[in-house]
Amino acid sequence: MLIALLIVFSLGFCSLVLYLYDSRDELRRTTMFIQAREITAGFTADSDPASLPTHFAGGELSYTLYSPKGEYVWKSDNLEQPRRLRLLTLQDEYRLFRKPLRSGFVINVPVLLHDGSVLMVAKRDDFERETIGALLTTRMFRGMVIQLLFCLVAVTLIVGLLHWMMRPIRQAARLTDKFGPAHPDYRIPLHKLPREILPLAQAANSGMDRMSHAYTLEKRFFEDAAHELRTPLTVLDLRLQKARLGGETDWLAVTRDMSQIRRLLGQLLTLSRHEYEMPPGAEHIESVNVSRAAREAAAVIIPLFETAQRELSVEIEDHVFVHGNANLLHETLISVMENALLHGAGTVTLRVFTKPEVGSIIEIVDEGHGVDLTTQSDMFMRFRKNVQSTTGSGLGLAIARRHMLNMGATIAFTSQSPCIVRMVFCSSGSDQPIRA
Repeated sequence: MLIALLIVFSLGFCSLVLYLYDSRDELRRTTMFIQAREITAGFTADSDPASLPTHFAGGELSYTLYSPKGEYVWKSDNLEQPRRLRLLTLQDEYRLFRKPLRSGFVINVPVLLHDGSVLMVAKRDDFERETIGALLTTRMFRGMVIQLLFCLVAVTLIVGLLHWMMRPIRQAARLTDKFGPAHPDYRIPLHKLPREILPLAQAANSGMDRMSHAYTLEKRFFEDAAHELRTPLTVLDLRLQKARLGGETDWLAVTRDMSQIRRLLGQLLTLSRHEYEMPPGAEHIESVNVSRAAREAAAVIIPLFETAQRELSVEIEDHVFVHGNANLLHETLISVMENALLHGAGTVTLRVFTKPEVGSIIEIVDEGHGVDLTTQSDMFMRFRKNVQSTTGSGLGLAIARRHMLNMGATIAFTSQSPCIVRMVFCSSGSDQPIRA
């Protein structure tokens, strides 16, 4: 703003200089019009040119006469060639807008005689030019001083105004200093701020809400991770101490404990990447063939069912497409089916079908006792298990829920016995029609 103000004042000063310079020639011509009227008072085209004075007010005069038709008639003896015919009048100098007219050392103005002839009266007005120039120069410097004072006052007012306008922002900045890990719930008090700064303060509070939520999730995440890792690490430490004291190592148990720790850490990293680094909807969305993804997931996990001597049944409708991410969907299906294998009972059934009023649906059903209706929603939280003594980390369903949220879908228990986990994709899309 200060630079813009300086540019404006510079342009104003240049305009003042040009205006005063043009005013000097206007005053010279106006003065010459007045003098020419006095000099030629009573003169006609038939009068003797010798009756006209050769000097006036300290300057030499010269004359050129033109007929009413603009034809040259005669000139005074002190001219080598006639002066140019100009048809300007004194009223032309009073016009509000006109083209600037520069005059040299000699002023040449017309005088209209009674018969229509034009007598051009010229004068070298050194005295008038110097006097008017000195007067205007004095006024110019006086105007510069006044303009400079005005500029200083304006700069002071603008700086003060900017300081006053930034006061609410500085106030809001001071209020945000209290926000941090020690006060995660602190927000900028909106009632203390003027309405002009409210949108900025509200946006800052919204950002604080998101940061506070992320901080709370991160804190809970690390607390839960530390709690869950404590037991397998303690067990592994006891096994190693026993091996060191007894001389015999149960490598099968150590390998099993290390596998459990690696699996837990892998799930933690997966959940962290999808929960903290990727907000809902941030995944790459594409058209996914759910029918094929379900069959591929079933083929991957069937060896685990065979080892556990459990049966996996599939009821998959063909050509079911959704908007989502194929990799996430594949991981989710395997995670939920593995959860049914570990914590469920009997035959596990994988169903894929569509309902026009709902969308594309995936259901994984087992014949176990399931999860109590009051705690079903808690099972999708980190490290929550229906039976704490069972194997597993309690992260499988939490990862599945995050994957579904990132694809804009939902996952939930819909029945206790049989236990049914349902995934619903509300918006379906494909290059082929979806079968109902």
